[in-house]
Amino acid sequence: MTDKPINRAHGRRPGLWLTIVGGLVAVGFAIYALLAAPDSTSGPLWIVAGWGALLFIYGVYRLVRGPSSLDEPRGGTDANGR
Repeated sequence: MTDKPINRAHGRRPGLWLTIVGGLVAVGFAIYALLAAPDSTSGPLWIVAGWGALLFIYGVYRLVRGPSSLDEPRGGTDANGR
């Protein structure tokens, strides 16, 4: 098995895709929920919009905070190595 050197500086943006996808899901489902039933504020569409907002917030947190000490350079986590 050959081990490649790990390049940590290249393309290392934790939380970028969480922010993008969460924002799109939250805004998309909120617009769809308003267009589908403008007089109703409850329903499963708002739950999905809320989950998208939580995903967006967590993505912004990871962007600001940076890489975690649990992040494995090859992907995944290394909780047992702590």
